[in-house]
Amino acid sequence: MSSIVSIESLSGLVAFSVAVETGSFAAAGRKLGLSASAVGKAVERLEARLGLRLL
Repeated sequence: MSSIVSIESLSGLVAFSVAVETGSFAAAGRKLGLSASAVGKAVERLEARLGLRLL
């Protein structure tokens, strides 16, 4: 992994953090102004980048 953090990675981290904090992708989406699907996809991309399952 590059030492430079991408905006996509940061978005994934925020989506993951808020999903854990709120307990669901739907609640995270409402808090972030995104759809539940967008939150889920951001977490999926983060999982793929890290090579592990987070949720």
